[in-house]
Amino acid sequence: MKSLLITVIAISLLSSCSNYYKAALGSKPVTASGIENLKTEKKYFILRDGNQAFAMNGITFSPDQKILQCTLGDLPIEHKLHLTSKKMKYNKTNFTDEDQTGVLNEVHIYINSNGNTVAGAYTLPLDRVDKIEILEKDKAKTRASYGAGVAIGVGGAALLVGGIIAIATAAYAGIF
Repeated sequence: MKSLLITVIAISLLSSCSNYYKAALGSKPVTASGIENLKTEKKYFILRDGNQAFAMNGITFSPDQKILQCTLGDLPIEHKLHLTSKKMKYNKTNFTDEDQTGVLNEVHIYINSNGNTVAGAYTLPLDRVDKIEILEKDKAKTRASYGAGVAIGVGGAALLVGGIIAIATAAYAGIF
């Protein structure tokens, strides 16, 4: 009975507890100093052009700080979650507390273009940036998810114990 109770609680908790992220909008207009600040936080930059997404490597700026230069490359699998996730949910087992790489470390820079961007050397005037998204943990939604998981686990355990007590009482009374 004890192992059945533990199994029900564990399944309830695992199926209900999720980790979420959100996209916070960066400031407009986008500035070189703003991007430099994000670089010092070791953020991973992704250029979004329509349905295309590229890793932005080696970001530098022109002397007047109005043009970004970088090398566009293929996006590694660990940085593709935000491209496909509709629920903005991530799996915490892929991370450690000290090194939360992946989706929680991303900055998405969106440009309005014709979708003809290709990998290689790339120059981007900052005034062409439509928006910038900085991905971060959605603490409120994650906390609510864990609260629901605990409530479901406790409720499931209470139902299971109540059912076992009812069956035992009925058996003792001679109904079974």
